[in-house]
Amino acid sequence: MTTNPADLIKPPVVVPRDDPHDKFVTTLKQAGYGVIHTALTRTVKLPQAEELTDPDLWQADWLVVTSKTTVGLLPNPLPNPHIKVAAVGAATSAALQARGIDVDFVPADHSGTGLVAEWPGGAASILLPTSQLAADTVPHGLTKIGCTVNRREVYTTAAVEKLPEVIAQSWPSVGIVVVTASSVGRALVELVEPLGWRRQKLVSLGEPTARTLEKLGHPAHAVASSPTPEAVLEAVESLVA
Repeated sequence: MTTNPADLIKPPVVVPRDDPHDKFVTTLKQAGYGVIHTALTRTVKLPQAEELTDPDLWQADWLVVTSKTTVGLLPNPLPNPHIKVAAVGAATSAALQARGIDVDFVPADHSGTGLVAEWPGGAASILLPTSQLAADTVPHGLTKIGCTVNRREVYTTAAVEKLPEVIAQSWPSVGIVVVTASSVGRALVELVEPLGWRRQKLVSLGEPTARTLEKLGHPAHAVASSPTPEAVLEAVESLVA
């Protein structure tokens, strides 16, 4: 007897996002998954964030933004209205535009590697406000092609103080966790270790996060091919069939 995929019981999926309208959350729900969505990390603002109001920092050709979190720390309006703006992906670009900041460049490959490979600005001067935990992919890559990069570490990410109750209570039945960043992977392992691991499977949003999970001793069972809701759904589905 052949089982219809529609008849399979789909396991609960944890997506570490607070927003119930997040596209990862809504795409999985539309596909029939029960989704537990709550943040496992919190943003900690660093002193260098205050320096972003200094006009001297903005005497650069380009502003490069590699996360939505960074967008919320930018002064509004930007001290240099003529600076060109690059965003690492669609979500970051949308966040910038929501604040009235025009975006000049988004790579087709929505990643730090893609931004470097597709860089259109030549040997430019760049302001790069970023996370303290961000990889060196972008600054090192742009420096290698002749850019002058001013990296400013404006925030860091830490685990929430305790595992959210909604995850703690449902953890034995959770089938899959979507790990959206290395910081989320570290927080997940730290927070759920007291509960123990059963058959929960991990979907990594990209290879850098997959490498972090490997180092933590919890290798990803699937890696999304791109940081999009459709790719995440495909990765999740690959673990259910």
